[in-house]
Amino acid sequence: CAVIYKGVKYFFHGLIFDKEKNEYSYVIDVWDNNGNYDKTVFNKTAPTLEKCLELAQNEPIFDGKTFWEAEADMEWVEW
Repeated sequence: CAVIYKGVKYFFHGLIFDKEKNEYSYVIDVWDNNGNYDKTVFNKTAPTLEKCLELAQNEPIFDGKTFWEAEADMEWVEW
């Protein structure tokens, strides 16, 4: 899924489980106005789904704000 926050499009790759490493990862990328990949702004792993989600929600990714601090101003554009 993706959101627009302050004119920037963030694409959430979601929680991905790596069976070989026995860990979860979560990646959030920024896309430019032409729909092209620009950069990765969040890429973390954790031993549990809950911990990985907690990391993604509490990192100040969105112009210095966490997901929950910025969520009210996000426009959900892709599911």
